[in-house]
Amino acid sequence: MTVYRTCTRDWSTTTPAAAPLAEPAVPLPPTGRLADELFLIAHDDVTGKPRVPTRVVGRGLAAAILADLAYVGAVTVAATGKVVTGTAAPGAVDPWGRTVLRWIDTDTPHPPAAWIDRLAGHAYRSVADRLTVAGLVRPRTARRWWWRRDTAYPPVDTNVAAWPWARLTMRVRRHARLSAHDSTLARLCMATGLDGHILGADTLTARRQLRQLLTPVPPGVDQLVRHLAATDRRSRHSQHDRQSQYERRSRHGRQGRR
Repeated sequence: MTVYRTCTRDWSTTTPAAAPLAEPAVPLPPTGRLADELFLIAHDDVTGKPRVPTRVVGRGLAAAILADLAYVGAVTVAATGKVVTGTAAPGAVDPWGRTVLRWIDTDTPHPPAAWIDRLAGHAYRSVADRLTVAGLVRPRTARRWWWRRDTAYPPVDTNVAAWPWARLTMRVRRHARLSAHDSTLARLCMATGLDGHILGADTLTARRQLRQLLTPVPPGVDQLVRHLAATDRRSRHSQHDRQSQYERRSRHGRQGRR
């Protein structure tokens, strides 16, 4: 059994363009969806625990779901900057995707960032359920505190779970240009803070090398990822502000008790 492990390289030196990468025969997720692969990358391929906070994973999965719909022509970002439904071939959209399309159709038009926020709470569970039904993960719930239970999603097959990030890692290490699908997946990883896991080194040089390997993606997909990155930046700033306020209140409280 082939088990993939994180690879590291010296990002201070460049690697010449490599020959077409010969990829091993590995069983891929049956859906081939960006959301499924992002979910697998976002969780440890042995324990199934999330690598970044679940709220961040949820927003990333929301953007990935919309990107999957955009790739089959089911949604697009109009000239007005709003997400609207398009046309898709029968069978190209799964039941959860059809639910999202109904929401977009019946609601007031919103920009991508608003839909990412709206779908984030549903996206995590929907993708987890889809991968569970597909036999790729096996949910495991444990009680953390008496009022809280945490669910991990250990994979049924480590090779399948590790393949999305291993594929990206191998291509980046070989300095091979990424396909549109993998470029979108890499952009989603960068927007959700998972790029360090792919690169094996969370440095500016490594991220710059990765950006040089990206190929263009459809404009609507690119806008979705840009809005995801902007949403996460706002969330981090808001969290930092709340933490700063908490620290200030705690400091004032300690000074008052003196």
